[in-house]
Formats: sequence, C-alpha cells, structure tokens
Amino acid sequence: MEYKTIEDVKNNGLFGNSDYDYIMQQSMEVLKNHSGIFKGRNMDIGDTPISPMSIEDDLTPILLSKNVMDSYRKLVEMINTPSTAKEYSYVLLGKKASIGNMECYLVDKIVDCNLETEGLSDRETHIDNDKLNETIKCAIKNGYNFISLGHTHPNIPESERRATLTAFLPEDVKEHEYIRDAGLNLSLQDFVNYDSLYKYFINNPNIRTCQTVIMYNGEIAMINKSFNKYKRYTVILDSTTGEDIYVSSKEEMKQNNHSL
Repeated sequence: MEYKTIEDVKNNGLFGNSDYDYIMQQSMEVLKNHSGIFKGRNMDIGDTPISPMSIEDDLTPILLSKNVMDSYRKLVEMINTPSTAKEYSYVLLGKKASIGNMECYLVDKIVDCNLETEGLSDRETHIDNDKLNETIKCAIKNGYNFISLGHTHPNIPESERRATLTAFLPEDVKEHEYIRDAGLNLSLQDFVNYDSLYKYFINNPNIRTCQTVIMYNGEIAMINKSFNKYKRYTVILDSTTGEDIYVSSKEEMKQNNHSL
C-alpha cells in the first residue's frame, strides 16, 4: 500500500489496534484551515506529529556499544549545528543477548545509509535503498537478529518551526497528545517507512525490527511492532558505562508544564 495522504494512513489500518485517529483528524483540520500555507508541499504525512510518549513501553533493554555511542554523540552534535543540522539515515544492527536472566539486545553496528552526502534535507530523509538492502543481506549473513531503520530529527531554524503543522495545532490538542516542538516528535512518515521493514520480516519471528529516531535534544525514540501493536523501547543504555540514554516520559512533560 502506498500512503500519499493522512487519509490513506487513517483508512488503511497502518496502526493496527493503536488509535491515532484523533491526532490525524486534528492534523487534517489544520491542513484544511490553512490550505494556503500547506498546499503543494507533499509533506502532510511527514509533518503529522506522533508523540513517542503515546506509545506503550517495552522494557526490553537495548545496549549500545562504544562505537554506536560515539556515532550517536557525533550525530547529536551535528543536528544541533546549523550548517550540518540535517536528517541523516542509518541502520542499526544488533544481536540478542541477556543480562542475568533478562533478554536484551546489544546493538554494536551503525551503518550510514544516506543517499547522498550533499544536499541533504532538514525535514525529509533521503535513504539509499541499494545500500539499505545490501546492509540487510549482510546482517542476516552475519547472524544479526536486531535490525533498525534510523534517521535524525535536527534542530531546525525558528522560521521553519513556525511553518510546521505542529505549530498550528491547538494547544489543548498538543497537551492531550503530548506533542512537543517540531523535531521532538515522531511522524506518520516514520511509521510508514518502518512498515516496509516490518512486513519484510513478518514471517521471521527470530529477527526483531525497529525504527529509531535520534532527536536533537539527545532522545532516542525506538519503536517496534508485533501483532499490529506498537511499543517503544524505554530502557536504552550505554553498554560501557551502564548510563541511561534519554527517553521522554509523560511524567516529566507534566512536571515541565507539557514542554521540555
């Protein structure tokens, strides 16, 4: 299924038994009421925000190796630097492990999958599908059973932030849905992109798939899907130090008056 509009996503069951009809309907209202601003951008799906906090928690620990942590820190620095604040595409690879008697995944490889090195966008991903397919083949050959698509959400200029769909959503809607500023949410497009990877391995339960977004505030949002149910990994650790990687929570947002 090719999703071109929010209505396509809403009507074709992308979210299974997860209910995002309200935020999709509110986003469509914004597009209708401000058609002069948003018409012709072809970013309706990419601009519709979904809070990572709205997704059920998965407490399976995700451990990031030293080289993955080094890349993570570098990406966070780049997406906070105006000249390099872009959406970078990558793939994370890991293997099932255990901590005591608890199952976990050790993610020890990150592969650059940008389509190009110049002309990257700060609002859209440009993934190299040939490189992605080759990475997946190599992962399977080398026994990896955790495969995640990934990209970054950079700190965009204030002028661009004011022109996003998120900026036009009513405050009560953002409060109800835990929506933060542009760049600190997931989007419908993130779920659409992940859907193809999920379906590719749907008949291979030994391989866990995921979508990972590194946000400019340092948060790592990792979503997975099983039996039409989305969950978010909320225990992400530096495997060397045991330090927690930042993951947002509803409680924190409430304490901060619904903003970071």
